[in-house]
Amino acid sequence: MLAAPLLAAPLLAAATEPVGGAGAGRDDAARADRLLHNARVYTLDPEQPWAEAVAIAGDRLVYVGDMAGAADYVDADTQRLDLGGKLVLPGFIDTHIHVGDTFPWVFAASLSPDMGPGEVLATVAEYARANPEQGLIIGNGFLGAAFGEQGPTAAQLDQVVPDRPVMLFDEGFHTAWINSKAMAMVGLDARTPDPVPGRHYYKRYPDGRPTGWLIEGGAFNWISEKLGVSSPGRIARGAGAFLDTMSSMGITAAFDAGMVDGGEATFALMERLVEEGELPVRIVGSLYTNTDDALATAMPTLRALNARFHSEFLDIRMLKVSLDGTVEAKTAYMLEPYVQPPGHRGDSLVSADRTRETVLRAARAGIDLHLHAIGDAAVRMGLDLAEAVREEVPDSGVRIAMCHIQVVDPADVPRFGELDVIAQSTATWYVYDDVAEKYLGPERLAHFYPLRSIAEGGARITLGTDYPASWIGLDGLNPLFNIEMAMTRQPAGEAGFAVQPPVSERITLAQAIRAYTLDAAYQLRLEHDIGSLRAGKQADLVVLSDNLFEIDTYAIHKARVLLTMVDGKIVYREGAE
Repeated sequence: MLAAPLLAAPLLAAATEPVGGAGAGRDDAARADRLLHNARVYTLDPEQPWAEAVAIAGDRLVYVGDMAGAADYVDADTQRLDLGGKLVLPGFIDTHIHVGDTFPWVFAASLSPDMGPGEVLATVAEYARANPEQGLIIGNGFLGAAFGEQGPTAAQLDQVVPDRPVMLFDEGFHTAWINSKAMAMVGLDARTPDPVPGRHYYKRYPDGRPTGWLIEGGAFNWISEKLGVSSPGRIARGAGAFLDTMSSMGITAAFDAGMVDGGEATFALMERLVEEGELPVRIVGSLYTNTDDALATAMPTLRALNARFHSEFLDIRMLKVSLDGTVEAKTAYMLEPYVQPPGHRGDSLVSADRTRETVLRAARAGIDLHLHAIGDAAVRMGLDLAEAVREEVPDSGVRIAMCHIQVVDPADVPRFGELDVIAQSTATWYVYDDVAEKYLGPERLAHFYPLRSIAEGGARITLGTDYPASWIGLDGLNPLFNIEMAMTRQPAGEAGFAVQPPVSERITLAQAIRAYTLDAAYQLRLEHDIGSLRAGKQADLVVLSDNLFEIDTYAIHKARVLLTMVDGKIVYREGAE
């Protein structure tokens, strides 16, 4: 199932199922090692949307259909698993996550955007008391907007942890917060220039001293590295627990939108996991860029990563470009000024000329693209880049995904379909956004996450989590939470909660499942191997406790994963040790 090597001839495979009729679910040459039967199998195969049995030989599906046909593939040695009428789906594919970058945070201080400043500080203080052996205290999940216009300060952290360095990241990992001890250790002071003024910078007091709040990656990545936030020990300790958690949630494949923080320690661990066959999820990875300097070296860096990581379970072969930041950090790039602060529009994190040059060079090399865009100006910038690719490299066949798409000007909605741009988004963010309302005004809430309109315009839509950038903690990793909230645009299970406008952009269950399976596989260029259940494809699937098509929409998040299978192997089973 491995994609062509990076920089080889561009791949032109379409996101269609192999042609076949009634016999398409049958492989007469194979005998099954395992049979899943008495099931409700939602296949995502247009020739056979539903089935009742799945036969597996090795890592492949050899039969999908009714029980009578399955009899031809089983013998006395076939392991039979009666599912008691449970729902079977293709394995869930997270189309935007940071797998490697999550490892250091698994056992860090857990904060939440719902916490006020006092609760955040109390949580950090308690974590520090409970972990006296840790020389560096790290945590994530706070909301910078909760601290007012000045933002969080080193002085506040000093009150609870004065003697050890502390580094905390916000809920979106677009700002960081350090105490005075950390500032002194890395040499950050009034003489330190902003990495990219107005784009990647240090919040400062009137006299020029940094307050301790660091805006965007150029301002905090070097500090994180110097402090050892992503140490080999933290990475190794968190990896097993997090990968097991992904399997327990039915995630069988993922697009990693950048292994940024851990550097060689993360890559070495991933390399070992692949070599030892211990990676239970297929990962298509990317090179993350969010500065002009990173764009300047993107191509040789990506070539080197792909030469090292080009296997079935870890293939680093996409270019990810962050065009802007987040609304709550006031780094989202907007067409019209923010309401607060007046006159502020934000800016792109990368220059237009350098980005266009790099994107076109990547397209000519057949490299698929993943563009981060939150504000409507960033979305337009991304669509303009896609238009340049389609016009200047029309035969490239590259796939372009734009992630998050929080605010989309109505004039740009049809361009997704016209330019064949995949719209990727995170539905657990679809909670009425009072922070955005405060910063952008209520009128622009009607331009948020227009997934249904984009789909009606002919574009594919996909869903993912951006984990660990979660507003709702570990639940934000759960595909079932994302599926429900894409359908409701409300917090999971809360039918009485205000709907994130516009109500008309709710999508259907069928659309949400497809966004997590077949169209997600297309985004990863793996649709001929995974994403639907059909003979000849890889045996990646999930068994759920409830039939999502029969239960109340607001109960979908309560369904449980009973079994997760990857490559024909059971990687998770409820109740198993």
